[in-house]
Amino acid sequence: MRKDEICPACLAETHHLTDWEYSGLDASIFNYTAQWHSCDNCGLVYVANIDDETLAQFYANECSYFENDHFDITSPANVTKYQHYYDFLAKAGLEHTPITDIGCGRGGFLQWLNKQGWQANCIGVDVDLKSMPVSQDNSDNSPISFQTGGALSLPFTVSSQHLLTYFHVLEHIHDLDSVLKNAHNVLMDQGHILIEVPDAENYAQQPIGTAFWMGIREHIYHYSAQSLNTALNLHGFEIVSCQRAMLPTPEFEYPSLMILAKKTERPSPAVFELTDNIANYVSSAQRALNDQAETLISLAKQHSQLTIWGLSTQLFSLLPKLNGIDYRLCDASKQKQKSHFQQQSIYDPNEIQPEALLVIAPYLHAEKIENAALSLGWSPRSIYRLQ
Repeated sequence: MRKDEICPACLAETHHLTDWEYSGLDASIFNYTAQWHSCDNCGLVYVANIDDETLAQFYANECSYFENDHFDITSPANVTKYQHYYDFLAKAGLEHTPITDIGCGRGGFLQWLNKQGWQANCIGVDVDLKSMPVSQDNSDNSPISFQTGGALSLPFTVSSQHLLTYFHVLEHIHDLDSVLKNAHNVLMDQGHILIEVPDAENYAQQPIGTAFWMGIREHIYHYSAQSLNTALNLHGFEIVSCQRAMLPTPEFEYPSLMILAKKTERPSPAVFELTDNIANYVSSAQRALNDQAETLISLAKQHSQLTIWGLSTQLFSLLPKLNGIDYRLCDASKQKQKSHFQQQSIYDPNEIQPEALLVIAPYLHAEKIENAALSLGWSPRSIYRLQ
């Protein structure tokens, strides 16, 4: 078997599921066709033809998480999520354990823990310097600090950490083997690892919009509970608990999968029955995306001009399918207006004459964009929302 045919989670043989053409602005790394593979043994679905070095270019040059309200650490939705994390750890008897949050971003969870009186040191680690806050102070006794590093290069000595948390990290990384080896190396014996990823087996229960979950281009792994369980077990971790829940963000609710495991010399295996087929979800999402493209092509033929407002992540899966029609792109982001899509300019919505048909692309901000469009003179009958 070729390396790309071996499941990164359970080491079984995988098969090619489908090709998915993505796109992006300017020279984006996502101007490519992803080769999605599926594992019948553990249920994992993943992109086989991308690597972490390439993804690092996205986070360094394209990613703007630090500007996104989705990651607002003071929002009520995110605070509710932090409470959920806290309760999960407390239930496992890990309250007031020294904690190291890998991929901490703005450090919201650790700062919240500190304010709640978490009686142990908190360390945040992230590769994105733009997101990370400065440490609370420069003293050796500071209860919370932040360091540069990543899941593939943890800045810690062997057997030095008590509890590692990875909230929404593993779906972004290709080399799962190295991530878990690094974690095992720096954790002390009986130390714990907590991983949260989107619960891919429950995508269908929270669709949000056509191909929403597959349209998140940097999510290159879609985990089942069994795939994550098997990967942890193979790397010397025993499952302590697993929890599925619908958790909030400032924009929408998402299906969450959290697994807590501990480092042990002889981990006992666990088995999670597959609750849904992720590969089938991918295939159905692709069919729905093709139908969406056919609808837009048909609408374009009925109107003299087609304008698409909002360069959402999901739109970059749809645009490659709009062959043979002309359209204009506009977005309120000044940063995006400085970019191009396949040599096309990105217009300021205020510069567009409100004529013919307007397509609102983002699922999450459609109402806000529609109100803005109406204020600019677009007729309600000339506005079409992607669903």
